[in-house]
Parts: sequence; C-alpha cells; structure tokens
Amino acid sequence: MERERVRAEVLRQRDELAPELRAVSSQQIADAVASWIKNEGFDTIMLYFSMRSEVETDGLLERLLHTGKQICAPVVDTDQHRLIPRRIQESKTALVRHRYGMLEPNLTCPFMPITELQLIIVPGIAFDRKGYRLGYGKGFYDRFLAECAHAIPIGLAYQIQVVEDTFPQVWDVPVKHIFTETNRIDI
Repeated sequence: MERERVRAEVLRQRDELAPELRAVSSQQIADAVASWIKNEGFDTIMLYFSMRSEVETDGLLERLLHTGKQICAPVVDTDQHRLIPRRIQESKTALVRHRYGMLEPNLTCPFMPITELQLIIVPGIAFDRKGYRLGYGKGFYDRFLAECAHAIPIGLAYQIQVVEDTFPQVWDVPVKHIFTETNRIDI
C-alpha cells in the first residue's frame, strides 16, 4: 500500500512539472552524467529511453554516441518479462516505438552481452537515499540488474522524485548514484 501511495504521489508531481522545467532539468542532469562518465572512464553503457515525464535522455544518448562509447538500450520483451540490451550506433534509423510508448533499438541492432556492460542508467518514478527505486511495478529493471551485478547502476531523477522511503522489496536492486538537477547522491 505504501509503495503504491508513493508511486502515485511522485508520479503526479513529476507529471505536473512544466515541460520547460523538465527540459532544463533534464539538460542539467545529462550534463552532470556525461561529465561523470568521462571522468570515470566508462566505455560500455546501457541507457533507457525516456517516456512520459521521465528525465529526458535523448540529448544524453547523442552526446555519448559522439564520444565513441559503446551505447546500448533495452528492448522490452513483455512475453519473457526481461530486458534485452541492443547496441545503438546511430539514433536516426536504429529506433522504433514500443507499445509502452518509449523508443527502443530495432531488431537489426546487435545484441550487447550483459557481461560487457559497465554502467546501467535506469529510470524510476521515485528513489530513496539508500538507492532503492520505484518503477512502474513490472520488475523489468530489478530482474535485469540482478543479472548484472558487475555493472554500476545509476538513476536519473528530478529532485522531487527523491523521497524518504520507497519501501523496498527483498528483490529490489539499489542504484549506486542518483543524479538530479541539483546534485549527485552517492549511496
């Protein structure tokens, strides 16, 4: 019950952010993440594609593609309830729209072995300061992150998405850092 309450309240607040504010905040977050990735030396990165009122990732994708990094994004397999990382070499023709509304790599994009992933950028509706996140409730990312314990997961969020408690379940996998428009929260 508490998880659903937090999810609904934060989603309402996020949806009510003005589009201009979301765009500016997303750019600030992308700038911080791109700089951090460069400083940390990550070469193989999985990035989600934003949908609805999530932190926008289109600009970050373009920046990372131009730095020579290996970038992939998940294909959402709703039948098997899993994420399948596929490499993106350019964004103009490599993407299609999933029925959930977000973009994803098309089937011609090569698979990215999960053992090669160094950094996984995950979406969320809410994050707490222990790194736990609330998503849309299907568990795709938690199952995927459990398979990729070698990679560092980070979350992107507007400051209003950082809450006191997400009431994590035993299977939830926390992120190591949360990037907001105002700061980076290290777990």
